[in-house]
Amino acid sequence: MRNRKWMVVIGFFILMVFSLLLTIEEAHASVFYGEVVATEGKMIQVRGDNGRVSVFWLGRHTRLSSRHPFIGDRVKITYIKDNLKRNAATRITILGR
Repeated sequence: MRNRKWMVVIGFFILMVFSLLLTIEEAHASVFYGEVVATEGKMIQVRGDNGRVSVFWLGRHTRLSSRHPFIGDRVKITYIKDNLKRNAATRITILGR
């Protein structure tokens, strides 16, 4: 009886590990082109070519091409969705004004 309970606990643990491995997603980078509308702290708002404003979060892994973009700069942003489902910018390239 005791051996059966132990096997059920081990089986349940193995099932949980495999189900967690199946739910893990790989991050796929996307690219967004637009003009900077506003910056505030670790956040940047960019208006795309279609007129929609998107918010991107800057962090320690964000690579800037030369400097922090100013309002009115045209930028190319490579981003991924982070664990909190935010747009986390990984690379920002300034294209000009």
